[in-house]
Amino acid sequence: MNYQRYIVDATREAAQEVFRYAHKVPEDKLDWAPSETARTPLSILREVAWTCEWATDIISGKPMEWNEEAIAKMREVESAWKTVADCEAQFQTRFDSFAALCAGIGDERLTETKWLPFDGGRDFTMVEMMGYPRWNFTYHLGQIAYIQTIYGDKEMY
Repeated sequence: MNYQRYIVDATREAAQEVFRYAHKVPEDKLDWAPSETARTPLSILREVAWTCEWATDIISGKPMEWNEEAIAKMREVESAWKTVADCEAQFQTRFDSFAALCAGIGDERLTETKWLPFDGGRDFTMVEMMGYPRWNFTYHLGQIAYIQTIYGDKEMY
């Protein structure tokens, strides 16, 4: 198995785990935050739904626009994603494009780098850019699981 296949499989599995936990969140807790500054499970799931698109754009060289207008448009689109199933469907569409892109990247490109403003700004390798969604999903799984414990759900799904 090459890295491209591994990262597609690992990303899919990480997303499945996020959504497995998220499907256990009661509907009345999807928009609930444990504190004023915390995120809700639904806001986290909306990010999960977008993540593969962001990675695909970065890897493909599409300019990223993170200005107020672009963010407002994104928020308008995602406002229609009101359930875990909505977010999962949106994720799947974006994941399919990400998976196809990764599958088409040759081994010779894995050491390519691109300067990105994340982590204080530095060069990221193709391997890191391809691995970002998997990392992001694992990170957000922890957030959702922690939110569940705060409202009393101590199960491991």
